[in-house]
Amino acid sequence: MSSCLMPIWGDVLTGLGIHRESKPRRSGLTCVLDKHLGIEGTRELISVAGPYIDVVKLTSLTSAFYDPDVLRNKIRLLRDADIDVCVGGTCAEVMLWQKAYPAFLAKAGQWGFTGIEISDGTIEMPDAMRREAIDRALAGGFRVFSEVGRKEWSPQTGLEDLVSDLKRDLACGVDKVIVEAMEIGQSVGIMDAEGNPSEEGLRALTEAAGGPEKIIFEAPLRHQQEIFIDRLGTNVNLGNIPPMEVLVVEATRWKTTGIPFMTAYSANPTGA
Repeated sequence: MSSCLMPIWGDVLTGLGIHRESKPRRSGLTCVLDKHLGIEGTRELISVAGPYIDVVKLTSLTSAFYDPDVLRNKIRLLRDADIDVCVGGTCAEVMLWQKAYPAFLAKAGQWGFTGIEISDGTIEMPDAMRREAIDRALAGGFRVFSEVGRKEWSPQTGLEDLVSDLKRDLACGVDKVIVEAMEIGQSVGIMDAEGNPSEEGLRALTEAAGGPEKIIFEAPLRHQQEIFIDRLGTNVNLGNIPPMEVLVVEATRWKTTGIPFMTAYSANPTGA
């Protein structure tokens, strides 16, 4: 156990049996959805939760509306904390739609972004276009995340497509495949109307990817985070995490709160 991952109680809680890698992590990623944080908010987030954050995604096209100095300093702060800074998938969709994608990649690199998300949540994207978009981003030196699942899909109609698209994107060489859940986390992808992930969906996707390491499950809701960690383990990758939830997610990974704590306690009530 790295001391930076539980610096206060780590020498006391020696029997939890949890392994967490230090950054850069290959699994157990916590990916934060950032809609508005300024310099002070970003600095506070890093000071409180920086060791537990792997990626910050500036959602939609929000990065277009920052004051240039604010955006430049914000990206610098995140990169100095070993946090990747990703442009959201909707931004890339807009650039592809407007035939501005190559220039967008060049400018993203100049600004210091390290991650590009490729999605087709809104636009129609033939496989050839998707492969080209992924290839261009990889060639530009970006960490490429793809997203599968359209915003209007439901768990009843989309599972076979999700599995097929996941396999396609992994074959294209993306770093991780994100399973869409949007910000509401309900009635999309593998989520039902109450925001509970389908057990069948979890099995099908993890089997298709050879395990959960290559998948990021969007989990904006608290009970979703608990379910994913309980079902798939401490080091499942989670996305669309609100900034204020990062430490609670980490505590859940250590099975010290929520459903994972209840499961761990039921299995071993004495704690021995």
